[in-house]
Amino acid sequence: MSITYKWLFNVLLMHLVVISSLMAQQTADIRQVRWGFSLKEVQQTESLKPSKVRRDKIVYAHIPLANRTVGLEYEFNGDSLLSASYYYYTTASITQAEVMSTSTELEGLLSEKYGPGKVVQVGELRTVNWLTPRTQIRLALGNINRGWSLEITYLCRICSGTPQIGTLSKNNWKALKDIKNL
Repeated sequence: MSITYKWLFNVLLMHLVVISSLMAQQTADIRQVRWGFSLKEVQQTESLKPSKVRRDKIVYAHIPLANRTVGLEYEFNGDSLLSASYYYYTTASITQAEVMSTSTELEGLLSEKYGPGKVVQVGELRTVNWLTPRTQIRLALGNINRGWSLEITYLCRICSGTPQIGTLSKNNWKALKDIKNL
């Protein structure tokens, strides 16, 4: 083979390795879903009926999480899952103290699973961020608009394009602890 063919062969081989590593992802990124699932695939994983379905979003109003009932929203880019968010906020039956204690409990569970997160405090808004090779997780607690709210957002890190070559070795990454639905 000439040098040009060897170079082309190596480039094609590298692309095949990248593509096969992305396609080989078998573990869930959040709940029972993986990034890139279609709207229909996501709906098939959830046992409850959604409260709202649009072409770019599925909303579940009453999802159990850590002995509480929370909301869950899946967002899509086209027909590909891009993010998922749990939300819990003050209502007539949920107090500020309950929202704050839920935040503390869920932050503890997320830290057990992903290790210590990076904390940012700006006024009454407190966020904690974790990164995995495929996902950015953000827990946000604050007094926003109608009262205290808590949101945990899982955002796809690989959906914006091809991962960099240096991230390929992270495909064997595992959480520190398996905690259901987080």
